[in-house]
Amino acid sequence: MRTELINSHQEDSAGYGAGSGDTERYEYKCPCGKGTIVEEHDNIPGFREHDVYICCDECRKNYELDTSKGVRNWELVKK
Repeated sequence: MRTELINSHQEDSAGYGAGSGDTERYEYKCPCGKGTIVEEHDNIPGFREHDVYICCDECRKNYELDTSKGVRNWELVKK
């Protein structure tokens, strides 16, 4: 299951000697509505990191993130 996107932000970066890039951050509603699910992407040469995490204690108890199709294609699944 995917949830509703509530906020997104992209910021350019000059890079750290290996070239320029950007960072992306997306916030989605969590199922209970009390927190968020955050997806972050660092698209900077030498710092390419992609992550997604649940920022809600209640939903962390009941759901887990399936990233088997990649971080950008995450899905929440019931535990």
